[in-house]
Amino acid sequence: MALGRSVISAQMDLPQTKAETGPTNAAVYHFKVGDFKAMVVSDGTLSFPPNFFVPKADPKAVTAVLKEHFLATKDVLAHINALYLETDEHKVLIDTGAGTAFGPTAGHLLENLEAAGITAQEIDTVILTHAHPDHIGGILDPKGQLRLPNAQFYISQAESDFWMADTVELPKSLLDKETKAGTIMGAKKRLSAIQDRTTLFAMGSEVIPHIQAVDSTGHTPGQASFLITSGEDSLLTTGDVFFSDPLNLENPDWEVAFDGDPEQGVIARRQLLETVTAQRRLLLVPHMPFPGLGHVRTQGDAYGWEPVVWRFAV
Repeated sequence: MALGRSVISAQMDLPQTKAETGPTNAAVYHFKVGDFKAMVVSDGTLSFPPNFFVPKADPKAVTAVLKEHFLATKDVLAHINALYLETDEHKVLIDTGAGTAFGPTAGHLLENLEAAGITAQEIDTVILTHAHPDHIGGILDPKGQLRLPNAQFYISQAESDFWMADTVELPKSLLDKETKAGTIMGAKKRLSAIQDRTTLFAMGSEVIPHIQAVDSTGHTPGQASFLITSGEDSLLTTGDVFFSDPLNLENPDWEVAFDGDPEQGVIARRQLLETVTAQRRLLLVPHMPFPGLGHVRTQGDAYGWEPVVWRFAV
């Protein structure tokens, strides 16, 4: 997900709220995938106007959907959820959060990990879904130093090839020119910084043992989801195939501004939703309400979200 200048500015200029200075709710959710210990770790939240998110949708229809679900109609709230996983051999982080890209409401991934007992130095594997700033912004600190100094990075060949090309263009994107330029510059900067410690993978391949790349092209030219399997259990972390319940699930054909190719984004969304509902697949969705774990169910010609039941014992 990438945000326009006006939305970024709004995020950067936000004063501290009571939620940022007083007591807070959980920022980590522990669970298991088979024998693997796992945590969803919050990086924070972002917000943006609905007409920025789905600019081609009828504004009245968008407002009606949000009202029906008791959601604010002036701003869409997006969580940033990252997955931490301990496999037989690795301590894995999928995506790095926003870092300092979007102001004080986001960029809290590493501090929340540390509060849960995991330091940045312990993480040896970082697998990237795609190269938008809210997913790779946490690679570098404000001084340009690696936040995860001992990690090896993995990103799809197609994603790397696209962003690291001499000329990068986003002709089908619905974003403004300045946002496109900032997104491209940010991707080049961060991917260049880890180039000597990055392994490129093909879609469908096993990135590391137990984690398989699933083609999710559309949001970006090389976005991958990841199927994690341990014993009889599995989890699909989706990347940005869909972002919001109810906007994207009840209206999967609404084009999303953040998709580099909105038409392909709709196709990818439809394909994934058909697959995961048929398989009754457990999902981790990066921008759904924390912890972003749940299932998608069919709902007439569209879909609905069923979050997992919160468990206190792991």
